[in-house]
Amino acid sequence: MAKAEPFANSLEHILAEMRRLDLLLRRAVLLSRRSRSGDVPEEFRGLVISEDNVDQMLDSVDFLGDNWRMDDATAKSAAGIDRELETRQAEIRARMQASEEAGQRLALFHLASTFGLSPAEVDVLLIALAPELEPRYETLYAYLQNDVTRKRCTVNLALNLICRTEQEKLQARDIFAPDSTLIYFHLLELHEEPYDRSPTLLRRFLKLDDSVARFLLERQPTLASKGELLPARLPLSELETSERARNELQNLAAALTHDESESAVVQLWGNGQAPLKEAAESLAVALVRDMLFVEMADLDYDSSKLAEVARDAALWDNLLVLDCSRPLLVEADRERQARAEQQFWKRIGGNNGVVVALNTTDRFVPIPTQSKVWRIKIDAPDFAARRLSWTNAMGGRVTDFDANRLADLFTFSGQRVQQIANLASSTATLRDPAEPRPTMNDVMTAARDLTTPNLQRYALMVEPKHTWDDLILPPDRMRQLHSIVSRLRYRSIVHQDWGFGKKMVRGRGLSVLFSGPSGAGKNLAAEVLASELSLHLFQIDLAAVVSKYIGETESRLSEIFREAELSQSLLFFDEADSLFGKRTEISDAQDRFANMEVNFLLQRMEQYEGLVVLATNFQKNLDDAFLRRLYYAVEFPFPDEEAREKIWRLHLAGVPVDQDVDYKFLANSFVVAGGSVRNVVLEAAFHAAEERGLTGPISISHLLDALKREYQKQGKLVMKADLGRYAHTA
Repeated sequence: MAKAEPFANSLEHILAEMRRLDLLLRRAVLLSRRSRSGDVPEEFRGLVISEDNVDQMLDSVDFLGDNWRMDDATAKSAAGIDRELETRQAEIRARMQASEEAGQRLALFHLASTFGLSPAEVDVLLIALAPELEPRYETLYAYLQNDVTRKRCTVNLALNLICRTEQEKLQARDIFAPDSTLIYFHLLELHEEPYDRSPTLLRRFLKLDDSVARFLLERQPTLASKGELLPARLPLSELETSERARNELQNLAAALTHDESESAVVQLWGNGQAPLKEAAESLAVALVRDMLFVEMADLDYDSSKLAEVARDAALWDNLLVLDCSRPLLVEADRERQARAEQQFWKRIGGNNGVVVALNTTDRFVPIPTQSKVWRIKIDAPDFAARRLSWTNAMGGRVTDFDANRLADLFTFSGQRVQQIANLASSTATLRDPAEPRPTMNDVMTAARDLTTPNLQRYALMVEPKHTWDDLILPPDRMRQLHSIVSRLRYRSIVHQDWGFGKKMVRGRGLSVLFSGPSGAGKNLAAEVLASELSLHLFQIDLAAVVSKYIGETESRLSEIFREAELSQSLLFFDEADSLFGKRTEISDAQDRFANMEVNFLLQRMEQYEGLVVLATNFQKNLDDAFLRRLYYAVEFPFPDEEAREKIWRLHLAGVPVDQDVDYKFLANSFVVAGGSVRNVVLEAAFHAAEERGLTGPISISHLLDALKREYQKQGKLVMKADLGRYAHTA
């Protein structure tokens, strides 16, 4: 007996299987005709499918490339067709065996072996695939279902095609159960006709998933519908992490390569998503695979979406990388998350393959017991490595370059540093093409632009525009603010070069309290700090953060700090006493959970390495334990007469003002804070522009009218005695 020829490719194998399906359909047509009688009346032509039409399709010599025809006796006998089916099946199996020995991977065989499909399940997939390859199959399906509108194969027809007895048909219904492999992994979908509401299982029709169809036809996708399909390019030798972590990843890759048939779950954990993602990419390179990266929270922990992700990764031999770091916010969602995770990992455990789970905490994912578990802590690049990356990328090209400060502020790896360096160089080229030398400010701006945290739901991003000259405060308060800047600006020297960082139990970040009356300059001071330190400034919207639902405020705070850690942004909590007020005596469950939120915030602030500024009008309302953990408490006093005069002059500097405006009189007669002065000056400016046009100027009468409105807004009145010699303007 001649040795079987291997299939040239997956498509040739699919066509051979389709020719076998043609026989199944011919047999079904033959049996169907035995139960039908009479030709189609002329008046019904076009509404039904004629027997001649069906015969022409079955006998077509080019039907999916089949140029072989049976003799009439065989074609018209069910027993003859069955013998031919056995012959073709044996031929296909022999050629599949030859393909395997020749190292030829066949898509259909790979799919079947990956998901453990039975021959009957493979036949169901082929039945669903047929209309995707040739529309004439729709006509045959409609004929066999005696309904010209049903052009897709129903469950009933599929069972009739693959089964020989009613008992087989009843047993084979499990193929279409919700927890079956075909349905759970969305290899196959069951749909209902629009006009057929609440149909039985047998009346639902089959639809092959588009991703599965592309795979069977060897159409490699370039995009993933449920995640990022990323080519892995970062080798382990270039991964920026500790030597220990790099060695453990290398040993892990060797172990996984040695036993590819084993189901394994790898948990990579550590601080920061970027180092974890890069570690997963390096592992994919070592395993010679691309990476399918998915954030679990983006899938809303929907079990069907998770199943599709697992399917696509298995089909295309991608390394499935799941980011499990971001929690869901609502308690009900977290319960759904737990159920979906448990079901997902159970399914994963039933299939051979490797799944990587990333987590920024040391929490274990619900790994199935039948899977082998690997766990590696990934260390982010340390200070020395980060400093070297900045020096290699920008050293010698940047004026006033400070690698220590960059390495201290941004915990980036070399890839992101190079991206920032490219953006800074582009900025310098746009400014001066003849001599494109980026400045330190260009680098800081590029770093901020590429690491803007996603905090729009909970915070307002403020663009700092004020400087020290805009602050009018007593000298000792100004010294406190300068000390805050120095503590962050020279942190790398003290912590790294002088070794104090190794002795510190608490984090490297800074928590500061600004207290004082409204309008005294707390918001302005936060802007000045952000400007001096080249930081993002986010003013947290407490109305969006605080929730009545138990645990939700805590989850939102966690998300805020996690996002802000990308660039150690300045987080500004205004009216902080509404969130961080004194802890109450526990009288009910709500009090207990409220106190837990305060405890959580205390812990999270200590871990955060950036600057947190809390502002309150009433310091006495804050919890004492909370105050003890703050590094600085800056009190913003209500401005005295001298300070108020400086504030008036500051806000009116550079604008057209009447020479007779008496700043000393305004400061002495009207006891208002800096915020109110700003409002008054702006209101007066609009009145002057309306009355006098472009040249103005702003007069004392404009200012006094605006002051009256500001007083009214505060529930106060401007008395005639307050106007002094300007009483005649009232």
